[in-house]
Amino acid sequence: MSRRRSRLAGMLMLASAGLWGQATAQGYRPAGVTRAGDIVFPVNSAVTGLVTLGISVDSTGALQNVAVVRDLPPLTRAAQNGLSNWKFTPATKAGVSAAGDIRVHMVFNPYNPGGTEIQVGSQPTPNYSAGGVDPDFQPAQLASSGYAQYPENTVAGGTVVALLNVDAQGVVGGVRVVRGLGPLSGSVMRAVTSWKFTAATYKGTAMASVVPVAFVFASPAQGTP
Repeated sequence: MSRRRSRLAGMLMLASAGLWGQATAQGYRPAGVTRAGDIVFPVNSAVTGLVTLGISVDSTGALQNVAVVRDLPPLTRAAQNGLSNWKFTPATKAGVSAAGDIRVHMVFNPYNPGGTEIQVGSQPTPNYSAGGVDPDFQPAQLASSGYAQYPENTVAGGTVVALLNVDAQGVVGGVRVVRGLGPLSGSVMRAVTSWKFTAATYKGTAMASVVPVAFVFASPAQGTP
C-alpha cells in the first residue's frame, strides 16, 4: 500500500472511531453542521475557485447571518443560495447552548478528468474579521488548499461535503464525508488530506475543531475550464 493510501486509510479509521463530536476547550464546544445540501454550479460559468463563508447561528442552531470571508463572484451567490438546505448545531459553553460561528469552505472544482493537470490561479484574499457573534472563538484559518481530481469516465456532478478534524496544530487528522457522490467522494478525501490550517482558538488558546468543506462539481455535460 502506498504511503498516501495508508494515510487515507488511517483517516477513515479515525472517522469510524467516533472522533466527530467537536472538541472542547475551557468548556467551549464550537457550533457544527448536522446536514449539508446541494450547491448548484453556476451554468456557463468560466470561474472556478474557493469561496469561504462565515456562518453565525443562534443558541438553537438557527442560521442568523452569513458573512463573506472569501469572495469570488459569481460563485459566492451560488454558495450563499446553497446554504438554504443546511442545518446546524449551536455552540455550547459549560454545557449550555450558545450562539456560535462556523466557517465553511466551498470549492467550485474544475472539470479535470483523469490525469488532467489543474492550474490553480490566484485566489481572493480572505477577510477573516468578517462577521462573527463570539469574539472569544476564532475558527480555523485555511492556509493552503487544492482541487480534487475528477475521476476518469465518471458522469456524476453535484456536491460532496466533508468534515475535517483539524487538530490544535492545524493538521488534518481525519476526514468524514457527510454528503457523498460515489467516486467523487474518494477524490475529495484524497484532496483534503494535504490541506493546511492555522488552528481554531478559544480565548487565545489553540484547539481542535471540525471544519466543513464542500466541493461543487459541474456535470461533464456542463464542464468547466
